[in-house]
Amino acid sequence: MPVSTITTAFTKQYAANIYLLSQQLGSKCASRVRVEPITSAEEAYWDTLGTVAAQEKTTRHGPTPNNEQSHGRRRCTPKDYNTSSLLDNEDKLKMITDPTNMYARTQGAALGRTKDDIIIEAALGTALEGKTGATSVAFKDDSISIGGTAAGAAVTTLGTLAAVGTVADIDLPKILIMAQLFNDADVDPDIPKHWMVSPKCIHDMLDITELTSADYLTLRALQSGTFSGTPVCGFNFFWSNRLTKDAATSTAYRTIAWAQDGIVLGVGLEVKSRIDERTDLSYAIQVYSEMSMGAVRMEGAKVHECLNKVAE
Repeated sequence: MPVSTITTAFTKQYAANIYLLSQQLGSKCASRVRVEPITSAEEAYWDTLGTVAAQEKTTRHGPTPNNEQSHGRRRCTPKDYNTSSLLDNEDKLKMITDPTNMYARTQGAALGRTKDDIIIEAALGTALEGKTGATSVAFKDDSISIGGTAAGAAVTTLGTLAAVGTVADIDLPKILIMAQLFNDADVDPDIPKHWMVSPKCIHDMLDITELTSADYLTLRALQSGTFSGTPVCGFNFFWSNRLTKDAATSTAYRTIAWAQDGIVLGVGLEVKSRIDERTDLSYAIQVYSEMSMGAVRMEGAKVHECLNKVAE
């Protein structure tokens, strides 16, 4: 009996598209902070102005009062970031599709994630203030922390960093205490407030009856693993996998709540990509992307943290 050779004519089909693997495709924080341009400078300074009091006028033609206002200044030093990939012309000849545009897209996504890292570091790190930015202000001396214990019992005072303790999940008391921190500091309610949490925090919040039940809420849509529509207790919650953990035990995520103008992202160069031939590398195609950015916590009263449990 002759051997069938029909399998010789079988073919394989390959897609003309390239699909990206799971990854964060841009910055989640950049649209939630104040963005300021930095033009032709290695450092940028932004000034702040404190409150002023008014007094009752008790006499006609009396002396004009002079109420001194508190001036401040904080410094931002942008840093340069880049990434690059090379592709030989021979590589392109062996592929169905030209991957250079997708290379640029993945590089842009990487730099977008770096934006978030810059903002997180500024929120929880040391801010530089004063006329020349020579005074260091640590997070613990500028902002309040809610510790890791249940019901948000452990609230710090200035000068003390939150302790993990018996780490617990995010709960309604923690959310209410955080809202009170902003209200006690007279943060204007018209300024958007954001809270970056972990995916687990979103899970835990969806189990809080007061946040999801129609008995407490007239209407709230739950979409894409987050809360949409009206903010929860004044906060726009969103999740991120780029949050840092506590330094002592790594059992708690340092989730961050802030008012939009409490953090400034200074942009010297927005994400820019180039696709060029490299004459020095056998005319290989180079996909190159770069940006220049920095961030600073502008006011401690507008940036706070809450420790929440990492593991199930």
